[in-house]
Formats: sequence, C-alpha cells, structure tokens
Amino acid sequence: MYVCSIFLLTVSFVSGAQYNYLKFREFNSVPKGLEESVDRSFPNTELFIKWENWSCCSACCCPPAVCKQFATSDNCKVVKSVRNRRGTLMVRRKGATGDDTLEDLFSKVDEVKLSDALEIDNIKTDLDNSRISLAKKLSIPTETLSVFQTEDCQNNAQKTDCWELTKCLYGSSNILPEKEVALVEERDVCENASIFVLRDAYNILSLEPEKLYRLQIDLSVGDGNMIQANFTFNGEKVESLEHVRDCAHQPKRIFQHPNGQDVIVRLTEEQLSKNPTIVAVISYQNPARLEIVVDIVLQTKKKEERTADKEQWFSMILISSLAVCGLILLGLSLFFLR
Repeated sequence: MYVCSIFLLTVSFVSGAQYNYLKFREFNSVPKGLEESVDRSFPNTELFIKWENWSCCSACCCPPAVCKQFATSDNCKVVKSVRNRRGTLMVRRKGATGDDTLEDLFSKVDEVKLSDALEIDNIKTDLDNSRISLAKKLSIPTETLSVFQTEDCQNNAQKTDCWELTKCLYGSSNILPEKEVALVEERDVCENASIFVLRDAYNILSLEPEKLYRLQIDLSVGDGNMIQANFTFNGEKVESLEHVRDCAHQPKRIFQHPNGQDVIVRLTEEQLSKNPTIVAVISYQNPARLEIVVDIVLQTKKKEERTADKEQWFSMILISSLAVCGLILLGLSLFFLR
C-alpha cells in the first residue's frame, strides 16, 4: 500500500516582522453547508461565491508511479486525505443598480468579480458592507476577498483507488506503466476473501451469495512448476484483472487475480442457483497439463435450519424421557417405602 501526498498549499501573511504560515484548510475555509450563502443588502445585487472545481485528494494509497512512499494497509486507513476548492467573491445583477459605472460592468455579463466592483468609488463602502455581511454568513474572516472549502476524502475513491486518482491528476489512468502493476500486489487486492485451496481434479464448493471467495490452486499438484492457469466459467473464458483495485471496486462477478493463478468469485444468488462450473486448465514448464473442475452450488440456511430443528427436537425428547424416568423412579420409591 502506498501513500501519496499530492500537494500542500500554504498562505502567509505578515505581522510586523514575523511571518506566520497557515495551511489553506485552516485559513478562510467555509464550513460545509454555508457555501451557497448570499447577501442582498446592496440594491438589486447579490453577493455570492463562485466555486472552482474540486482539487484531487491530497493523499492516497497508490503504486510508486503516483506516490513514491510505502505504507501498510492499516496505515493507509489513518492517512489524512482532503480535497479543496477555491472560491471567488462575485456580484450578480438582479436589476437596475442606479450606478452607471457598475451598469457598464454588467453590460456584457450578469456577474462580475467583487474586486472589480470595489474599484467604483461611489459604491465602494456599500459594497464592502455587503461583503462583510456575507463573510459573517460564511463564518470566515471579514477582511478576506478569497475563500476556500475543504472536504475529507475518507470515503472518496481517489484515496483507495490509484487509477481514480490518476484520472483526476492527469485525465487518464494510462499514465501508470505496466511494471508498476506488479508492485501493487504487495498489498493483496482481495485480502478479505474467503480462500478455498483446490487440490483435487474434481471439487464441489458450496458458496454464499454476494460473498467474496478466492479459489487457489495447490502449487504442489501436477508435475513441475506452474506457468499459468486459464479459467472458464460455464464454458466462457474468465477475464484477467488488468488493473489492481480493491475487490469492492470490481464490477465483474468473477475474474482472474493478477497473479495469474487464482480466481476471484462473488456471485449472486441467481447465478449460484444455476450450479455453475469453473474449469481451470493448468500449464507447466514441461508439456504436461492438468484440468481441475469445480462445481458450485448455492449454500442456503435451510440445511442449517433443518439441523437446528433436529437438534431442538432431540433435546425436547431427551428432556421428556428423563422426566418420565424420574417420575417412574419416584413412583417405585414411594411404592416400596409403604
């Protein structure tokens, strides 16, 4: 698992001869829910924030091609990752403003930067009062003309899927070279899957719907070192996973692991009810080939319920029998004591 710090924007201001540096997310940051606030105290205008697009997340769990730093899967979960966007204070025309210079600004567009409108001496004070009013609604310092907003990337796909992050950074995921794909395997993409090891030529597996399984071929079977394994699902070829992603992000229900030896399965109840068959054809360094067949059946709770019912009935019969025996012994005791 790789952790990548994309960038850190800082701003500074001078206080006497001393410089103070603050992270952008701690400076002029608009709290969530207030970003659409407006102020209409200046006649026939509306002050608002025009937001730019969100940046990419600031940290991620990616291969070295993107991140260059290594961390374990657990460490990735606690990595702080945020994205931000910049906002500009704007003035929108809602009607005749009564100021010719401001009307000239609005002659070509319906909204202008507040900084441009503040250059007009006749309305500068009133517009600035409107800006201060809006700043208070936004819970930001009243002296600012530039604002930011930040958002936690904890649940954003860019933090856990390096291809999504690469798309955001470069517009395409093709920038990741193939040689980097193997390095991502240092973290198992399907680490939460239940594992079945296939050792026999014929196997029957009972699987639960929507549960993640990993079918591994025992490397000790066959003759010689395994070169590759080709899988089919009901006669159709199982596709290999081109890019390593967490299994939770995989749209496919069955695919071959990037290691070329395992197959990952997460089937629906409908698929399992049809008793599908997986066939693995294994190639070795010598000319030998081995075929392993896996018949899959739907695992339901009915069998467990029937077993539980039988155990319950057995317990009731046993208790009843013991109670009857106890009554008989008690009766015999009273009979001989008379």
